[in-house]
Amino acid sequence: MNKLKIMITAWLLAFLATPAEALFDDMHEFKLDNGLQVVVIENHKAPIVKQMVFYKAGSMDEAIGKGGVAHLLEHLMFRGTERLKDGKFNDLMEQNGVVSNAFTSQDVTAYHQFCDLSRLEMVMFAEADRMRGLQFSDEALTSEKQIVAEERLQRVDNNPAAKFYEAVKKTLWQSHPYSRQVAGELEEIAALKRDDVEEFYQRYYAPNNAVLVFSGDVDAQSLSDKIEKYYGKTTPVEMQHKEGDKLPDGYRAKIEMKLKDVKLPRMVRVYATPSFNYKPEMVYALEVLSEYMGGDKNSPFYQRMVMFSKAALDVDVGYNPMSRSYGTLEVVAVPKEKATDDFAALTDRAWDYALRKLDEENLAMTKDKILADLVYTEDNPANAAELAGMMAAQGIDLRVLQDYEQNIRKVSLEDVLAAGEYLRTQAPVVTGLLNGDDEL
Repeated sequence: MNKLKIMITAWLLAFLATPAEALFDDMHEFKLDNGLQVVVIENHKAPIVKQMVFYKAGSMDEAIGKGGVAHLLEHLMFRGTERLKDGKFNDLMEQNGVVSNAFTSQDVTAYHQFCDLSRLEMVMFAEADRMRGLQFSDEALTSEKQIVAEERLQRVDNNPAAKFYEAVKKTLWQSHPYSRQVAGELEEIAALKRDDVEEFYQRYYAPNNAVLVFSGDVDAQSLSDKIEKYYGKTTPVEMQHKEGDKLPDGYRAKIEMKLKDVKLPRMVRVYATPSFNYKPEMVYALEVLSEYMGGDKNSPFYQRMVMFSKAALDVDVGYNPMSRSYGTLEVVAVPKEKATDDFAALTDRAWDYALRKLDEENLAMTKDKILADLVYTEDNPANAAELAGMMAAQGIDLRVLQDYEQNIRKVSLEDVLAAGEYLRTQAPVVTGLLNGDDEL
C-alpha cells in the first residue's frame, strides 16, 4: 500500500470511529393519525431545508396496457388545484426562490422542494394542497401526454444505449412488473384517458400511502404542529399494491443487439439480486463486493480489464439494494473493439481474478470507502432526504441507516466470496452485447 493510501485509510478510520459521528443520529420518525409517515433529519449547519413527499406508486403499480400513467400523473401534478390554478404552483416556487421538481421510478413517485427555512411553511401548504386536491383540464392532459411522449422518444427510442438497456431489463424481469419501462410505450401513452390518470391518483395519492421527509435546519418537535396543520386533515384511502412474480434461481439469458449510431460497443450484465426486502441478509456483503469491484480505477477488476489485458476502455460495477422487490447489480464493460462472447468470457476471468486478490487489507479499505460515502450523504440535506425517503417508501426500516456502520463492519472475507458465488450460480442474470451497425 502506498503512502497516500495509508494516510487516507488512517483518516477514514479515525473519522468513522468518532462516537459523535454516529450515522443518522438526528433522524426522527412518527406517523399522523391519517397514516402519513414522517421522517425528520436535523442538520443545523445552514438555514435551508429539503421537503420531499414520496408516494408508494410507480410503474410497477400500473395496470397492463396503462404504461406511463404514473409518469404522466407526475407531470399533471404541477397543473394545479382549486387554490393554486394551472401553473400557479410553479410560479409560487419560482417567486420564492424554491428549487422544485419531481421524479418517477419503478417503485415510487416523489416530489421535492429545496428552500430557505423562511419559505418552508409556504412549501408545506402547496405540497399538501395537491396531495388530494389535484385538478387539471382536458387541454392540460393533451399537452402533458405530448410532452411525456416526446421525452420517451428522446430518452429511449432515439437513444441506442437506452433501447439496449430496456431490452436487457425486459429479458431479465420477464413477467415481473419491473420489466415495464417507467416512461411507458408510445402507444400506451397515446391511449391514456383522463379516467386512467384520475383512477391512479385516487388510488395511490393518499397520506397512508406516502412518506413525508424534511432534512435540514429543522427541529422535529417544533415542526410537528405545522406538519399536522397542513398534512393532518388529508383523508386516507384503502390501499392495494401489486406483487411481482418470483424469478427462477439461476436463470440465465443473453441478448445481442446491433444498432445504428452506436459510438461505443458495450457489454452489460444485469443480476436480479437480494435487496433490503428480499434476502436482506446478503445485502451488506454485496455492497462490499460491488464497491471492491467497481469503486475506482485501483480495483483489480479494472486493472485487469483496462491496464493488463487492454481489452476494455472502461469497466464499472453498481449495486442497488433499495427496491420493493429484487435489487440489481450491474457490470458494464466498454470493449476496445466489439462486444463478443469472447469479451464476456474475458470479463468473467478478470472478475474471478479480482476476487482471488481480495484480502483483509483490501476488505478494510473498501468498508471505509462505503462508510465515508454515507457520511457525505448524511451531511447533505438533499441527499439525506432522498436516501431516507426512498428507503421508507420502499418499506425498508430506517434503523438500517443507523445500524449501517456496524453491519458493514461485520462483513467478512468469506461473506464477500459467498456473495460472489451467489452471483455466479444462483442470481438470475442477463448478459447483453451491443454493437453498432452502419448498414441498418
